[in-house]
Amino acid sequence: MEGTFNNIMDNNQKIFETLYNTNTAWSVQKEPLFTQDGKQTQSYGLFRSDNNKWLSTVGERYVPMQNAELAEIMVRIQQRFGGDIKGNAMGRIAGQKVYYQLSLEDYSINGDTLKRHITCLNSHDGSHSIGFGSTNTVISCSNTFHMAMKDLSKFRHTMSASQRLQFAVDEFEKALILDDNLMLTYKAMNRVSVDQTIIESVMQKIFKVDMNSKVSDNSTRKKNQIENFGKAMSHELAAKGNTLWGLFNAVTYYTNHIDNKGDENLMTGSGYKKNLIAFKTIENELMEKGMLTNLQEV
Repeated sequence: MEGTFNNIMDNNQKIFETLYNTNTAWSVQKEPLFTQDGKQTQSYGLFRSDNNKWLSTVGERYVPMQNAELAEIMVRIQQRFGGDIKGNAMGRIAGQKVYYQLSLEDYSINGDTLKRHITCLNSHDGSHSIGFGSTNTVISCSNTFHMAMKDLSKFRHTMSASQRLQFAVDEFEKALILDDNLMLTYKAMNRVSVDQTIIESVMQKIFKVDMNSKVSDNSTRKKNQIENFGKAMSHELAAKGNTLWGLFNAVTYYTNHIDNKGDENLMTGSGYKKNLIAFKTIENELMEKGMLTNLQEV
């Protein structure tokens, strides 16, 4: 009995430390909204409990997933898989999105060390459901790439605590497979030389430009984007090699350092979209060359 009590206390302490260390030690309060003349509406506001900041407006049936609930799930996953937990609150109003990450073992590509994490992302602004994903950072250049899995639409409040935990563990294990596949794809990228065709294909898709058009036909913004990407590409191909791995890092270098808009942009914004488009374009190139035969089913 004493051992069970101690385990509960240890878990509670770890949950508290996770919330405190990630700036998410607050709850989401759902309050009815009223018109200026006092009439109650059918809308409700979500507010942070610590500073009363408005996060979003929702309907009557909406039930927020509290940070403490998600932090507890991450702590229990950590107990099973190991690793360290980190995270933060994000958004135009801090707290509209929160994420927690569990670290995995480092990985090496062509002498570069990659820091790897499984990320659990949640929103309090209604922008998306809870979802796991793979996040990795190339240490030499601090290039971060995040790949999300589908939103966990089945992660319902009608589930019991044990059902929710088991569902989260199942999705976490799928994210582990996703991350392993990413590492295999990176290795394949590192074995294939880059050529002008794939460079132009990537640039055309991420910047939405016609590479066959005259430079003068593009807007000043597009010209600046292409020029800055060219600088990133020169930097990364010199550092990583004249390979698809170097090309992909040129894109992540651009989104991380040149068009830098923070973690949220790399996880859900335009930086995320550019990185993912580039990854899929290069992945398709590898598939056409028959270089991705060892990937697991997710």
